[in-house]
Amino acid sequence: MNADLQRYLDELVGAARDVLGADLVGAYAAGSVGLGAYQPGRSDVDVALVSAGPLTEAAKVALVARLRHEALPCPARGLELVGYDRAVAASGTPEPGFEVELNTGSAMPFRRTLDPADRPAADGRFWYGLDRSILHQSGRALLGPPAGEVFADLTPATCAGCSSRR
Repeated sequence: MNADLQRYLDELVGAARDVLGADLVGAYAAGSVGLGAYQPGRSDVDVALVSAGPLTEAAKVALVARLRHEALPCPARGLELVGYDRAVAASGTPEPGFEVELNTGSAMPFRRTLDPADRPAADGRFWYGLDRSILHQSGRALLGPPAGEVFADLTPATCAGCSSRR
């Protein structure tokens, strides 16, 4: 892995641990990093954090403050981070269910969402279940147990219609 990217991911995990403490169950790289296809200058960094339970609004705000590009510069196009509580990560449902969502970076518009209900339906809410399924299959643990033990795979029954919404 690219040294700048590894340093960034180590710092990201450290900052998340500073905010969440023992409630941080794990941190997982997805997308190009998880698949070993990261390309400096082109790729973004996809990370999922998993907490032991639901986060307080103060914890969500603190995570955003510590992880946004202005506080922790991302060496890639940007960071796409989603935080889940462990029950949602293991649910195998297509529902968003996230605790916090953050998009931030030098080449990415800033977005912070602290509640799935605030996510515009037009942006697609089914992606989260698909992303968790991909994490189950190919997520790379940065901290915590293997991704396949934390994230559930979607089944055809739980994702009826997911592919037709692409």
